[in-house]
Amino acid sequence: MALRFFLAYLALVWTPYGAYCFLNPAILESFAGVAAQNATAAVELRAMYGGLQIAVGLSALLALLRPAFVAHALYLQLFVVGGLALSRSLAAAIDGHISGYTIGALAFEWSTVVLVLWFWQQVRYARI
Repeated sequence: MALRFFLAYLALVWTPYGAYCFLNPAILESFAGVAAQNATAAVELRAMYGGLQIAVGLSALLALLRPAFVAHALYLQLFVVGGLALSRSLAAAIDGHISGYTIGALAFEWSTVVLVLWFWQQVRYARI
């Protein structure tokens, strides 16, 4: 039951935020200080903040609807979100700056990584 709630939570966090960023990449300027300087940059923001996040969210939704995909979705979350968490942590250390946005993102990313690892252990030993 907890795993299903977690997958639903991930789907509800990633998918709408990705869709919002895809449809309105200019919002990232106020959220994260990231602005498109030209059409190529807008395409990049739509792809990375929009399309990638939608895909991550839909992978969680797929696992929620089709339990055979749970392990795959957990792996994807671990590598994608873990990569974000690690690189964001290192970047904040290198740049010597951490904003409220960065703190929120890090809290979400690292907690997701911890929960994914915990659920992976549960799935691995078939306790769910």
